[in-house]
Amino acid sequence: MRKRITIICGHYGSGKSEIALNLAILNKVNMLIDLDIVNPYFRSRELKDELETHGIETVASPIENALGSDLPYLSSKMYLPFHDKTIKAVYDVGGNDIGAKVLRQFEKLIDPSETDLLLAINIYREETESANKIMKIIRMIEGASGIKVTGLINNSNYLRNTTPDNILKGEKEISLVEEPLGIEIIYTGIYELIDFKDYKFKGEVIPLKLYLRKSWL
Repeated sequence: MRKRITIICGHYGSGKSEIALNLAILNKVNMLIDLDIVNPYFRSRELKDELETHGIETVASPIENALGSDLPYLSSKMYLPFHDKTIKAVYDVGGNDIGAKVLRQFEKLIDPSETDLLLAINIYREETESANKIMKIIRMIEGASGIKVTGLINNSNYLRNTTPDNILKGEKEISLVEEPLGIEIIYTGIYELIDFKDYKFKGEVIPLKLYLRKSWL
């Protein structure tokens, strides 16, 4: 991770929770904070036990037995990384304007030198299939959260049928956003079983273990 705190947002189907989980584990963070109050499926909080084996605390709803709920109750621990500079954290946030509103409460706490807000993008989803739609999502997220998106994640995929060329096509489309908005592709997510050694991708490649979608692949 480039910074101590990384916030991952992304529209449904972007794979942002898989990205958040992999980043948290690969970077040995202290906390993974699940702030997705919109989508009750494929949430990073589902991997609480797995994360504990890596020494990562999962922060989500303080309500008991709320794993699959859609209740907008969040733990006060979500503020800790902004006050305790010894804590390294990943935040998993819903990626439309409704989901991004939860970030508004951090607007005055965020130190840009220590915090990234990254957008995970899968161009094979209708909401982010083109540069124009990606820019629209970015504007929505920034408007709702009051926070600037600082980087992009190319996570373009067709699940089990993904090829390196599919990922490159995603990179080509997402790259059209870089110059107009002044933000770059920071990471490229690639399913760990895909052979990509003969290809070069933008940003750091994250070989993704699929923690949430094992039964799909």
